[in-house]
Amino acid sequence: MSTHPSLPESCGVAFKEWAGVCEALADGRQSIILRKGGIAEEAGAFRPEHVSFWLYPTHVHEAQQGLRIERANAAAAPRDRVLLQAVAVVNSVGFVDRPELLDALEPLHVWTRETVLKRFYYRQPGVWVLGVRIYRLSEPVSIRVTAEHAGCKTWVPLEAALSTSGLSPALDDDEATRRLDKLARILLAPH
Repeated sequence: MSTHPSLPESCGVAFKEWAGVCEALADGRQSIILRKGGIAEEAGAFRPEHVSFWLYPTHVHEAQQGLRIERANAAAAPRDRVLLQAVAVVNSVGFVDRPELLDALEPLHVWTRETVLKRFYYRQPGVWVLGVRIYRLSEPVSIRVTAEHAGCKTWVPLEAALSTSGLSPALDDDEATRRLDKLARILLAPH
């Protein structure tokens, strides 16, 4: 497990994720991101390609987004624009390779059990877990969708880095610490 908790002054990369998950992260209903890809290995340690990033809501496969919550902001932005409202800062990274740990993660996310199991068992068992601290704008920023944003990719470059000035935490310090500590205990659970 590694730690990278600081918010940069600006951020020029975004992370594509289901719109409902982006909303849940920004609203403080979710504190982790589960991934199979978008993770790199450097010097023998696994880490996300970026430790801070804007959440880029995608509506790809929206009807199949297996979430346990109702979406408050289900209206999509125009096809040529995307609304960015929150920055995620990765606090910890871990790999879950035992399905029995998935239930312990449930209070930290809004995916259905079926969705989590699909991610866990896709190709070979296991899933990366990113413990994140979310900072949000009171009003989203609308950016132009570029050709580099198209397709099924995790990371997309922004035309210009956006300032993180004016962002406020989605969760207060005590609640964020409580959730990240819970994640640390799950990731460090003995085999």
